[in-house]
Amino acid sequence: MSTFQSMAVVPSVEEMYAVKVCLTEEIPNALVDDIPYFVQFFEPENLDTAIRIAWCESRGFSEAYRSDNKDSGLFQFIPNTWKWMSQLYDIPEWDTWVITRYGLPHKEKNKTYKTNLGFGFSKVQHIPYYNIKAAAHLAEDTYKGTRWTDWNSSKWCWEDAKEWRERWTKEEN
Repeated sequence: MSTFQSMAVVPSVEEMYAVKVCLTEEIPNALVDDIPYFVQFFEPENLDTAIRIAWCESRGFSEAYRSDNKDSGLFQFIPNTWKWMSQLYDIPEWDTWVITRYGLPHKEKNKTYKTNLGFGFSKVQHIPYYNIKAAAHLAEDTYKGTRWTDWNSSKWCWEDAKEWRERWTKEEN
């Protein structure tokens, strides 16, 4: 997992917007808003592969779901793999409903706000923050060394960076 994780620093709105502007031509639009989480949880040398996998697995749609085996979220986790990650790392269990504020877990108890602006309520596996965190742990921390084999079924899509770029730019245009 990225050393940025241990810093527990959340980027400012201005920083996130600056990153978004810089990246709109480098990555699929569907993943631009989630880049801070990729940077927070993945080691720098793994960012490119992680982004390619997330797009190939879900086209960047955090609510992606496949009913035959319950693949869910950006990285299309299945319940058993998610359970494994939640037991090893600080990740809520599958299907847990989580409150977020501006995409991050909302942990402030007994605090009231004048509006509900920025709040969300979703199953944990569909929240990009947690889905990306679980993927980073699975790829970088669970095995000895970085492994992407849990996403081999979509390897045809993400393995070659040049072909991947052509694929997503064609789909977006």
